Amino acid sequence: MCNPCRAWLLLLVLLCAASGLDRSALAREPQTDPVAPSAVNGLSATLSKVNGLTVRYYEAGEGDALILLHGGRLTVFNSANMWARNVDGLAKDFHVYALDRYGYGMTGAYPDDDFTYEREVSFLLEFIDTMKLDKVHLAGNSSGAAVALLFSLAHPERVATLTLIAVGPHTPASLSKGLIMREACNNIADEQASWSCWMQAMTYRSDTTFDKSFFAASEYMKNLPAWKAIESRKVTGTPQSGDDYWGPQLARIRDEGVPNLPVMLVCGQHDNLDWDAGDRIPQMKGCLSLFNTLGENNDKVKLVSYNQAGHFPYRELADQFNSDLAHFIHYWSDR
Repeated sequence: MCNPCRAWLLLLVLLCAASGLDRSALAREPQTDPVAPSAVNGLSATLSKVNGLTVRYYEAGEGDALILLHGGRLTVFNSANMWARNVDGLAKDFHVYALDRYGYGMTGAYPDDDFTYEREVSFLLEFIDTMKLDKVHLAGNSSGAAVALLFSLAHPERVATLTLIAVGPHTPASLSKGLIMREACNNIADEQASWSCWMQAMTYRSDTTFDKSFFAASEYMKNLPAWKAIESRKVTGTPQSGDDYWGPQLARIRDEGVPNLPVMLVCGQHDNLDWDAGDRIPQMKGCLSLFNTLGENNDKVKLVSYNQAGHFPYRELADQFNSDLAHFIHYWSDR
């Protein structure tokens, strides 16, 4: 790696480790409502049971059901809070559900250590049935987009539109800038500071995309018995990756299409997970590759790209994203 790149990464690590987070922001008064400290942006979260498991989610608005799936690896720092900047805006047009995915946040998990995408698809169907929803609009970010895509393949009759954000399941980059940054952030001993480093490295607007309240809520959930029980299992069956898994899935999509569904693919031009380390400027190779695959046998696929946005364009440019998503859904709902 070039010396300037090493110096930049070292600076990123040092800044994250040094500044970290204001631990005083994590101190909270005793709460009678166990879910209240997990919520951010003035939202109120709900705990419900789905097939015996506790699920935490945000619910707001009226109209067609819109389900929002967050991304990320299996960690408490990934939760429905990722969508907190979007819930109120989208609730002006839709009945919004933003949930902690299976095993994430305050949502529980069965004791069999199955955290595959197939289990997530099954659990999402259980959630939709428990909420007594018929067809839903699905939107997912990163690995959440992978869940949304696989759900649409398995249950096309339950999906009205599909929105995939930040490439989702696959990028052809042999080594992305994002993976290099992840390695650098992993060298920070403190888990919260390490994850803060990683998430901010994935954004183009690192000074505004995540704030202290976001990490304070995550820290609260991290210390709950339910999450500690999942964390202690040291799960290895996390969502699949690589060509062995996604090769056949993508080939099926290319050959058959996502069954006649309207699909919107949303990408941030400066997404470091889709920026090959050998490229001087971003080429969006993964985004364009997935767009071509999705559109091979489906003429209802569109691509939206945001300039100066990273892996979380829906948070970085929340108002623009909300508007684009609403227009997309309304267009196809009227057809």
